[in-house]
Amino acid sequence: MTSNRTATKFALVVLAVLCAAAMASAGTIRGVSADGEDSNAPNWLLLGRSKSIPLAANGKTSTMTREIVCLSQDVENAFPSPTLTLSGSCDKGDYMYVFQFQSTSANVGVSIGKLSGFDPLNVKNFGVMICDSSTNTIAMCTNDPTGTHIPNFTAVAAKTSVTFTVPNTFPTYPAGTAEQGQGLTFFVITQQSAPLPMGLPSVGIR
Repeated sequence: MTSNRTATKFALVVLAVLCAAAMASAGTIRGVSADGEDSNAPNWLLLGRSKSIPLAANGKTSTMTREIVCLSQDVENAFPSPTLTLSGSCDKGDYMYVFQFQSTSANVGVSIGKLSGFDPLNVKNFGVMICDSSTNTIAMCTNDPTGTHIPNFTAVAAKTSVTFTVPNTFPTYPAGTAEQGQGLTFFVITQQSAPLPMGLPSVGIR
């Protein structure tokens, strides 16, 4: 009995350590080449770049723009015979939310919450988006094609949220195309059990 109890405690400790290691990560660098190309944008670009939104907290300020991509290139309205009750959705429920930030503050944290269908243990589900493709010039991304100027950000993921922290001075980047925008661009991927209702994330800085 004692040996079984000891083994169980050891297994729980190992599991806790593994979970903690998976949930605190540097995140992933993803290129827009994985989204699709300009020519098939109606299939993957669900919601284009928003207007700039000001954010402020704890004496820090930032501006943010956002867009939504259908990870499986399955924008419902782009189908030859769309399901009308699913209009405005990604047919499989796989959403990628993209957020672009500019800031003159230091040590900025970006908190993205209210995530529906988010797997925090898969580091491919969150990170920084870079402009790595000349065939995709309309997806929002960080204009750093090789990813060599991405800061050593950290990401802490939980069941319904992920927080990115950018140490020291917030980085600046040259402007891309009008659609690519300008700034440091984070992404978060969710896999909803149904395409609608869509869970729109909350965004704030800290």
